[in-house]
Amino acid sequence: MAHLKCIILFNALCLLCTLAADGQVQRRVSGTVIDSLRDAVPGADVFMIADKDTLNTVTDNRGRFAFGGIQAENISLLIMRVGYKPYNMSYVYQEDQLNLILYPITLHLESNLLDEVIIKGRDKPIKIKRDTIEYNASFYQISENDRVEDLLRQLPGVEVDANGNAFTMGKPLVKLRVNGEDFFTNNVKDFIRQLPANIIDKLQIINDYGDEANFTGMKTGDSQKMLNLVTKAGQNNGTFGNASASGGTDDRYGLQANGNLWQGSKQIGISSNSSNTSNDAGINTNAGAGLNYRDKLSNGITASAVYNYAYIKNLSNQLNSIETVTPGGSIRNNSISKSRSTDNNNTINFNIQSVAEKSYFQASLGGSMVKRNRSSETDSKQTGLIRQDLVNNTLSNMETPNLNGNFVWARSMEKPGRSMSGGVTLSTGINQIEEELGNKIFYYNRNNNTPLKDSVVNRLVETENRSNSLTADFRYSEPLRASADSAVKKNIDFAYFFSFNKNRNSLYTRVNNSTGSNSVVDSLSSLYSSSFLLHRFAVSYRYQSKNLNYNLGVTAQPSQLTGEYKGNETKINHVELNLSPIINLSYAVSDWDNFAFVYSGTSAAPDFYQLQPVPNITNLQNVIIGNPNLKSSFTHAGTLSFQHTAENTGATLLLGLNGSLVQDQVASNVVLVKDTLNSLKQETHFENANGAYQFGSMYSYSVPFAKNKFNAELRGTWDYINMVSFANDFLNTNRNINFSQTLKLRMNQRRVTLAGSAMYNYSSNRYSIAQFRLRNVETWQFNVNERTNVGKSWVLIADVLKRINSGYDLSVANPLLINFSVEKTLLKNRQATVMLQAYDLLNQGNNLVRSISDNSITDSQYNQITRYFLLTFTYRLQKFGDK
Repeated sequence: MAHLKCIILFNALCLLCTLAADGQVQRRVSGTVIDSLRDAVPGADVFMIADKDTLNTVTDNRGRFAFGGIQAENISLLIMRVGYKPYNMSYVYQEDQLNLILYPITLHLESNLLDEVIIKGRDKPIKIKRDTIEYNASFYQISENDRVEDLLRQLPGVEVDANGNAFTMGKPLVKLRVNGEDFFTNNVKDFIRQLPANIIDKLQIINDYGDEANFTGMKTGDSQKMLNLVTKAGQNNGTFGNASASGGTDDRYGLQANGNLWQGSKQIGISSNSSNTSNDAGINTNAGAGLNYRDKLSNGITASAVYNYAYIKNLSNQLNSIETVTPGGSIRNNSISKSRSTDNNNTINFNIQSVAEKSYFQASLGGSMVKRNRSSETDSKQTGLIRQDLVNNTLSNMETPNLNGNFVWARSMEKPGRSMSGGVTLSTGINQIEEELGNKIFYYNRNNNTPLKDSVVNRLVETENRSNSLTADFRYSEPLRASADSAVKKNIDFAYFFSFNKNRNSLYTRVNNSTGSNSVVDSLSSLYSSSFLLHRFAVSYRYQSKNLNYNLGVTAQPSQLTGEYKGNETKINHVELNLSPIINLSYAVSDWDNFAFVYSGTSAAPDFYQLQPVPNITNLQNVIIGNPNLKSSFTHAGTLSFQHTAENTGATLLLGLNGSLVQDQVASNVVLVKDTLNSLKQETHFENANGAYQFGSMYSYSVPFAKNKFNAELRGTWDYINMVSFANDFLNTNRNINFSQTLKLRMNQRRVTLAGSAMYNYSSNRYSIAQFRLRNVETWQFNVNERTNVGKSWVLIADVLKRINSGYDLSVANPLLINFSVEKTLLKNRQATVMLQAYDLLNQGNNLVRSISDNSITDSQYNQITRYFLLTFTYRLQKFGDK
């Protein structure tokens, strides 16, 4: 009986404890704090207020925080971190909800900061964070008047060419942000030349998959390179711009002005320019104006508008040497052409965007109008297998109006990690061309090359191409069961993509008769339409953790290509299905080592001129006839990259491998047919072919030393390209090998900057259809660039380049180019400069380009005046932060 009483008493006590526990529910809340680039924010203070209790914690190195033992149903969070705006939000537990897992909380940079506090510590020159390489600007040497462009030139793996275009890993930087926000027109080239380097704290090069992907986390396919500049504290607002006037020899002059107002989210910019240059053909003129505006309409909603106008008048003389291989031998075409063109371009774009904690939308509307008038004279002499001379005169007018719009929406659901998004894009455009073609062709006897006859043909060709396209996509992501590690996320992603493109092309050819009037030639005129419909269904598994991120799945891409043309009852209808994997993998061994692999598969429709079955006789020596039976092509492409940075020294190694394979590539088929004189002429047709592929590699190894005052970099590329085409219906492969090696040395001192480089390029082409000599081109290039600050107001700049060429068909020299300039700063605050520049002092410049297309190799040389002198006055206005 005593034992029974003890058992009853024990059960009663347990019941009372249970009732007490039910009256004091123990809840939990956890979350992650990130910045606008979706990187973790460690060290942020997190305060939780529940009834009368206030708890405090700090985010860990992954940006995570958690609170337990919460009894209240309503809680408030206050999150603060130096340099960011405070975050304050209230949350309510649902009925029977014990564990609240918050969607990642984004902290935005503070726009009004106190004076900068400098904390001296051990800086890390470079960090690799998932899709981002971050460079610490303080690790690099800059002078007082240096721009961001000068800073970029010092970064390992980054290259800035003479025109201000920036590249990394062989890809251009196409988008610009400052402090994670869109910056004016997003034009990298324009603003890296305007923003001063001394306001920059960090530079981030990001693999950008688009705003929609950044919001949902569903990143697939290839990415673009984006530059994000992180400014020093208090430097995210200002007024900057400049005005300049220049004049020089050979009728050169230039006027340029731009001004920009930057107050956080409010951005207003205006620009204008006008310049004259000259060459052997005459005076070239460029003029333009632009206006852009961006501001927040309300909390989280930003609107922007951009308008640009450009006028371009271009006169040029050009030499071309074209060699075309056929089974019967080679055809050489040497030509001299003179052209004159004027372009009037107008573009306008409106955009509105909203980014909230759980929703995102973006809508834009844009349009453009391009008008071009062009006249040209070409005198070509064709030798080899076919002997002909052709004198061609062309007058053409072109108008291309275009209108496009898009809308994107994304939403994060209540369940953390669950999201959906969708978008629609519409575009329509017209390309209208009127051409007056006057041709005089000279025929020769094939046996002894004596003249046979000449003929004159005058034609009027009117072409109009109307194109309309619609694309739409929908994505849904479902999170799987949460892992014990809150930094690990697992999702199943579903995606659907739809694309429809329709082209309607009309071609009318008129020939002048003996009475001076013209009539339509039915055999050279047509009305042709084609459409391409593509569906893409995708399902994938996505895994995210601190170090390892991957997306694995499969896509099915059914497509339909249809076409019809007037006068032919037969309609084209090709239906295809392509399956391809989804592979997107990134593994961070540490903050300084990262592997990444990306695969993409893409369907593409033939161009309308490749489908158009009516002869295009713009070039009488090579008539083009499309093939309406062409199928769409499919490209498999993959990229593997590795990035390593030495933690303390900043030595950086970048490695990249890439490859692609094309199924059913649209390839040209150059056929030799007899003309009315029993001679030969070329006709280009198109066929689908397999066997096109390429693979290549690149590397860059950069070593800074002596506290980054000196830097050595060795970089190189190697590519093997197997191109396919046809000649007289025989399959022709062109094995193209390209090899490049560059050694760069740079010295960065406060008063002296000295850079030198040695580069070797090799290119080889071997065709399979004939005993064709190897077309190897080799180029050695040596360059030395020096900039010296003399005293407080003088700057001397010298640039010397020596190039050694071999293998070109055109007769070219091995130029030694010497440029020199002297700059003087004026006014008390050094806002004005006067610069005298001398280009190509020895007058040895030549512009030489080689291009390869199917079974033809073209060497081109543009005649321009390269020796000239220019005097420029510039006044620069810049005020950032409180300075």
